[in-house]
Amino acid sequence: MDHPGDIFWLHLIRIATSDNVMMTLIAVPALFGFERYFAARRVSARHYRFGALFFAVNALLLGLLAPVINFWTAAGVRALGYGLVDLSALGFGGIGGALAALLISTFVLDFFYYWFHRCLHRSPILWQTHLLHHSDENMNMFTAQRGHVFEGLLAPFFITLPMAFLFRLPPLEIAILSLVPQIYQFLVHANIRLGYGPLWWLIVSPDYHRIHHSREARHRDRNFTNWFPVWDILFGTLYRPAPGERPATGVEGVEVRTIRDAYMLPIRGWREMLRGRERVEGRS
Repeated sequence: MDHPGDIFWLHLIRIATSDNVMMTLIAVPALFGFERYFAARRVSARHYRFGALFFAVNALLLGLLAPVINFWTAAGVRALGYGLVDLSALGFGGIGGALAALLISTFVLDFFYYWFHRCLHRSPILWQTHLLHHSDENMNMFTAQRGHVFEGLLAPFFITLPMAFLFRLPPLEIAILSLVPQIYQFLVHANIRLGYGPLWWLIVSPDYHRIHHSREARHRDRNFTNWFPVWDILFGTLYRPAPGERPATGVEGVEVRTIRDAYMLPIRGWREMLRGRERVEGRS
């Protein structure tokens, strides 16, 4: 690529479908301490070991597959000359401008992710790929990485393509800063007692997102957004947790204990659907 905006484009697409190992090395040690001393619920050491192992294996698979798919998706769209709004033409400059552009990019990305996320929940077929993420009965920082590779490979069609058609993206500095929103997902899924009080509407907190993973029926189809609650507010999927409301998480009747269980989960679900026994428990 001969333009820094193109380099950023590939970075943004990649973080939309897979997370960076370096982010884990930065975020995990700090969050582990917080989860130990400010835990919302008890999490066993065995569960942490499984979370770390699954992340390592899944990161390897996505690291091999996602960049290839994303590169050709982006190259194809750019070759057609799309990108209706050129964010780099808005005059962003320096670190302050890069931060502003990062905020705009993340805000727009969150809009597309919101609708992708809703599709994962509403479609019985797509739900099987997302079930692994929700099956975590001991939600913690590693839950942020507990996604099936099938779901990661779907993201370009729901997020990358519409972003590519609508926006040309700004300079290289943002590629580096773009790590920040992804690191934040470790915090959002962390097993800690943390809401933001009167600022709950500004950005997603662990208490806010825990509602989305709740087993309780009243929390079903709520709090889909990744970063900004405004999308839940605008589209009627908001549930504001009460102070201290930190429900149990997981999906009734679904338990994942091994790497094989994790990767076979959607395949078993699709097989049951073909046999007329659709598995929909916990689709929230």
